[in-house]
Amino acid sequence: MALARGLTALTFSDHDCIDSIAEGQRLSPVYGVTFLPGIEITSSWRGEPAHILGFFPDGPLPSLEDFLAENFLAERRRRNLAIVEYMQGLGAAVTIAEYDAEVEDPEHESRALYELLVKKGVVSNWEEFGAIQEASGVQLRRPLVPEAIRACHEAGGIAVVAHPGHDTGVVFTFDEESIAALAAEGLDGVEVWHPAHTQAQEEEYARVADRLGLVKTGGSDMHIPRPEPQKMVGGTYCDWDEVLRYLER
Repeated sequence: MALARGLTALTFSDHDCIDSIAEGQRLSPVYGVTFLPGIEITSSWRGEPAHILGFFPDGPLPSLEDFLAENFLAERRRRNLAIVEYMQGLGAAVTIAEYDAEVEDPEHESRALYELLVKKGVVSNWEEFGAIQEASGVQLRRPLVPEAIRACHEAGGIAVVAHPGHDTGVVFTFDEESIAALAAEGLDGVEVWHPAHTQAQEEEYARVADRLGLVKTGGSDMHIPRPEPQKMVGGTYCDWDEVLRYLER
């Protein structure tokens, strides 16, 4: 898709997971599209959810896997076991042993809990499962943005604040003061171009990045194929040469 849309470079930045990097590196020479290993780290800034993109010219060092295991794999398990105990308190016949038997891959612990509750007749769909999660009051603890920035640096990469103007009620909107504060913590860049940004936002974030000496990135944020062209690979993009020069520095 990237080749067909005229891109010279592409990144996979999956949420809290780097499993796709090896596939990107394998396919890059096949299609003649430069591949930049990446990740999107779910984190927290000033009490609100925030996302940090990490880009790694040579692929992330093993320290990133340790960071992900500690902050996401272990945290998901902690939360799910707490929800199991919450369900037990309500009288549901669900045990931790049954949950452990359901977990085949730690990467998919949330799915395992859902499937167990379906088998036990506790829920019948994701909406009911989500309602139980909310009612339990058990929250996922996320690393702070400065911690995510440091994790990217320690793994040999750079850190970029993702879609800073994408305010959906779930993702915090960043202003210049927030971006400047994170630049002081080592932030390297701003995702200026994003399908959820208006032209005015993109122009303002470009000015902010230039004023603070941060690299400007962009992308389609394509989780799945979508009807909107700007949300497909190549629909939203950035100047790869600028990113490359920054990475080389």
